[in-house]
Amino acid sequence: MQNGIKSRFQQQHQQFQFQSQSTVALGNNSRRATRPLLLQLQRLRTRSNLSKIPMRIKSTSTNASASVRNKSTTPYSGMTSTSSARTSVSISSYTNLQESIHRILLKPRRIPIPRWITPKQKAFNFSECFGHVSFFLVAVSYAVDDFLVLRIIAVAGSSAMLVFTYFHPHGRALWLPFKWNALFIGINAYRIGKTLYYKHKGLNLGEEMTKIKREYFDVMDIQDYAQLVDIAIEETFEKGDIVCHQGQRNPFVRLVIEGELDAFRDGIRTYSLEQGNFVTEAGLHAGLLLDGTIETSCTIVAKDEKKNRCLRWNRTELVELVKRESGLRRAFKAILTWDIVRKLKGQRHAITDHKIADPELWTMKRKEQTEDRYAAIIQNVLTSNRDAENMKKRTSELDHYRTIHHIDDVHHELALKKIGWTLEEYHAGMKKA
Repeated sequence: MQNGIKSRFQQQHQQFQFQSQSTVALGNNSRRATRPLLLQLQRLRTRSNLSKIPMRIKSTSTNASASVRNKSTTPYSGMTSTSSARTSVSISSYTNLQESIHRILLKPRRIPIPRWITPKQKAFNFSECFGHVSFFLVAVSYAVDDFLVLRIIAVAGSSAMLVFTYFHPHGRALWLPFKWNALFIGINAYRIGKTLYYKHKGLNLGEEMTKIKREYFDVMDIQDYAQLVDIAIEETFEKGDIVCHQGQRNPFVRLVIEGELDAFRDGIRTYSLEQGNFVTEAGLHAGLLLDGTIETSCTIVAKDEKKNRCLRWNRTELVELVKRESGLRRAFKAILTWDIVRKLKGQRHAITDHKIADPELWTMKRKEQTEDRYAAIIQNVLTSNRDAENMKKRTSELDHYRTIHHIDDVHHELALKKIGWTLEEYHAGMKKA
């Protein structure tokens, strides 16, 4: 019987070769006729291998028994199969969800426009709508002034763009804009979270700090004010306590929040500091963001019988914060400028109210104090700025400071001479060996 099958197989094979040769000659129309012959040929090949089937069944049964033995001897095999099954189920469910969202977003839809308006039918899909919403929100964000609202709109627009780029109408995800928009969402989300965090802290600072914010920091946003207070340390002084000495290197900037302080130049009181006044700000109002230490031009003494309290900032930390936050820097500069005006008004009232015994001596000491303060500022600038570009920027800021405080070229050269520099060295930006 097996020999008969082989001979029949050979006949069918020869017939198939003949039909294939004739197919090449006749063309594509005769190819359909060879399909039954191919099916018969496959059946004959299957029947010719029937003698090998029992051996395969035997080997399969042997492998099955071996796998059963392995399962009985391996304790965690059941757990592995269960976890792999769960993983495959989760993957399949995620794939089904993705496909269903893909079908919903990319399904063509028509706008029901009456034919008397236009005979053309307008088609759209939800993915395109997400793209249009994204660009619309970006346009709206350009017209918003509020920092927080702008970033929230930017996050919403980038999120809509994520949907559009992942479920794109062409059927393939656009990974390049998808990744960039994901990065933009992360950056804006961080800034939004930071703003909301400090805004919450600012609204819960307490009645005293809220009052100081309302009276002296009104131009500053609440979140910026909270950052400013967050890095400050509160100090308390009794009457007669010395806050800082004349000629001492001082690394701090202070704000009086309670009581009153007196400033003395060589034992002569030049002015008083009340609530809301800054102490040893040294050019911050003119844009001179000087870090490190600056020599104090007078001695500050606590005056009030009750508590004299101050907020103290490390100058370097304060300058870093002001450089980092542009909105805080603009508001802080305006607050310090108004503080200078209040100090000058206080000095004028001291003269008109006859609180100064010797006005000429007082004027001389106040002038010396101004020149000493300017010399300390120049010393900080010349010793901490080695870069030529940075030195050029500092020189421009010093010129602005000189204009505000009426420091002419003569006093400028005297201040340089006091710290051991010449005018030529100052313009060159470096000291000769």
